[in-house]
Amino acid sequence: MGHTIVRHNQRQFRLNVLIAVVVTVFATATNASAQHRSLIAVSNELGHTITVIDGATLQVLNTITVPQRPRGIAFSPDGSRIFVALSDARKTVQTSGDAIVSIDVGSGRINGVYPAGSDPERFAITPDGRRLYAANEDGSWTSATDIATRKIVATLIVGIEPEGVAVSPDGRWVYVTAETSNSVSVIDAKANKVVANFLVDVRPRAVAFSPDGKRAYVTAEIGGTLSVIDTRSRSVIRTIPLEGRQGKPVGLAVSPDGKRIYVANGNANAVSVVDADRGVVIGRIAVGKRPWGIAVSNDGRIVYTADGLSDAMSVIDARAGRVVRTIRVGRQPWGVAVSP
Repeated sequence: MGHTIVRHNQRQFRLNVLIAVVVTVFATATNASAQHRSLIAVSNELGHTITVIDGATLQVLNTITVPQRPRGIAFSPDGSRIFVALSDARKTVQTSGDAIVSIDVGSGRINGVYPAGSDPERFAITPDGRRLYAANEDGSWTSATDIATRKIVATLIVGIEPEGVAVSPDGRWVYVTAETSNSVSVIDAKANKVVANFLVDVRPRAVAFSPDGKRAYVTAEIGGTLSVIDTRSRSVIRTIPLEGRQGKPVGLAVSPDGKRIYVANGNANAVSVVDADRGVVIGRIAVGKRPWGIAVSNDGRIVYTADGLSDAMSVIDARAGRVVRTIRVGRQPWGVAVSP
């Protein structure tokens, strides 16, 4: 009888251990899935808020209030934080309201403040997550900030009224556009110094690299074009007309496979689809009013635009070439970013 009870207790113990292991594994998998959920973040310039959206369900998960007007926006490489460029209403004067902040995705709270000069508008984070480079529109310089220490480690003189910033996929080069000088400055991120400057079309705004780093693309708001740059020779090899001078292209995004370039034409209320290999426009997609920021999903199937005068984000089916949903966000959305 005693041996029977012992064997029963041993079986029950093993069963309990097995159940505990299964529960632990399931909980771990569930937590990992939640942490790696695709998110979309939209900066609402006039509303002083950040809208966080579930990438799978397209439901608004959170609306985060920030102290100043937000514009440039990006996720950290690990997806745990949202970085946002904030500017106050005082032009040409640097105050505590001018900064780049990081927001914890889980809590929705600001957990870091990074100096970035007066009136930072756009910025880019290196692939290793160690530094951010910000365009200081009022000062004609770009700041390199160490994310761990939250200190500026270099101040680099670039063109007049810098605007767009992008880091090459290998983290070696930083391109900065300048609106007034119609130029692009090339920064060696390893040495933290400007190594080249070249001209593009009138009033360059955003800049982005191809996935292989061999090409860079720059929108020209007044020129109404997209410049294609050979990153080896650092020269413009093609200028692609978009919606004309009335289109005023600003934001752009490159598909993950590098085959398509999507350009937000703010004044034309449309997105231009460019074939990267042929260098020609192959599609036009009508969206909301004044699309400014633009981003592509990690699988390349969806394109998102921040429609500033519609207070909404357009969701575009890239294959069908049309808007499939419109999501209300905050007042005057400016930028949009997708988590890694």
